[in-house]
Amino acid sequence: MSVKPAPRQQPEQHRERPRPYPPGAGAQARVARAQRVSPREILKIVGPGIITGGADNDPAGVTTYSVVGAQNGYAQNWLLLVSMPLLIVVQQMCARVGSVTKTDLASAIRIHYGRTIATGAVLLAVVANVVTIGADLVMMASVLELITGAKYVYFVVPLAALMAYVTIFLDYKTFSRYLLWLVAVFAAYIVAAVLAHPDWPQVLAQTVLPRIHPTATYFLGAVGLLGTTITPYLFFWQTSGEIEERRGVQGITRSNLDIAAGMIWSNVTAFFIVVVCGAVLYTHGTDIRTAADAARGLEPLVGSSAKYLFSVGILGSGLLAIPVLAASTAYSVGGLFGWRRSLTRHVNNAPQFYLVLGIAILIGVQLAISGVDPIQALFYSQVLDGLIAPLLVVLLLLLTSNRVVMGDFVNGAWTRYIGWAAVVVLVAADLAMVYSVATSGLP
Repeated sequence: MSVKPAPRQQPEQHRERPRPYPPGAGAQARVARAQRVSPREILKIVGPGIITGGADNDPAGVTTYSVVGAQNGYAQNWLLLVSMPLLIVVQQMCARVGSVTKTDLASAIRIHYGRTIATGAVLLAVVANVVTIGADLVMMASVLELITGAKYVYFVVPLAALMAYVTIFLDYKTFSRYLLWLVAVFAAYIVAAVLAHPDWPQVLAQTVLPRIHPTATYFLGAVGLLGTTITPYLFFWQTSGEIEERRGVQGITRSNLDIAAGMIWSNVTAFFIVVVCGAVLYTHGTDIRTAADAARGLEPLVGSSAKYLFSVGILGSGLLAIPVLAASTAYSVGGLFGWRRSLTRHVNNAPQFYLVLGIAILIGVQLAISGVDPIQALFYSQVLDGLIAPLLVVLLLLLTSNRVVMGDFVNGAWTRYIGWAAVVVLVAADLAMVYSVATSGLP
């Protein structure tokens, strides 16, 4: 009697091919019914979405919102209102890619749209990520200079080494949950905004009624604000985070709640940062040129101690965001080449993944010590994100609207409408910025 030989194990790059959820009428409805969440369970479902929301308000984000408030007052509050549903839908699409295909975003793009397109998408994301890592390191080091008096360059390497160690050798997912408490410091902006006594009728009016000023300063601020809100590195992180969380299609409802909570908190915090900086700085004609200027937004709450509270928030958000940026870079490059990639793997089990992660931080260090202006580096890194984001959102929309990829979990009509609205808003802001800069120069 012959014995059937065991099948040979396929190489990892072939084993990773996404397996679409089998189409079937009402699959999404059945999953949604099975995953109804009671109010008592809501606090138990936080995961990648909350971490993503915390990472979205990184030092670059906080600084960009502060600069926008100081330069334009409340005139761009409406963009935060418009971008909130766009951000939620985009991040939910990212999570669904991970839940349904069981692979990361870069791999899904490579498998279904070819290596050339995937390489372009990954290259754009990596450039934006590395620039943002460098800018975030500069700001973290700058707040340490603010409270110690020592030159910021002395802090860059120790900070980078700490974050590399945490990301590579510790359980980052557990560590990040503790860091969220430090990021919660930014809730102080809500109280500070009340104490700053802004003109609330004006705040409300400019939040619901768009006011567009055709200047380079306005459109640079708009692109930077959108770039730090709908930011590319979170696309790759959210997809991979869902895989690491192992919630699968049965957890899509919980994932959507997790993401919505994280994104709403992120944008609410951003709104009050803009409001308080508009009330404290814009009304007095004060621009933001240093970390101390950015910290002044908290003076209505804590007075001369503002720099300390601001510094704690910046350090916490940087410690949360830079590992996410570096890991997002490693996930995207690893997915492009089919390497093993996971923060849950030991460094010996995924050496290329951790090598790319370390290199991303090292390049960020080089940028941080190159003598760039901290505030400008942070702001323009987010403008770069705003230029790149629409291209990646288009790929994400095509991927999640493809039944071959997503099975019965393709985008519904409203998701498609909102997703394409995000593309239109981002492209319109980019074109307006390019035209205004080309005609009148940089401010």
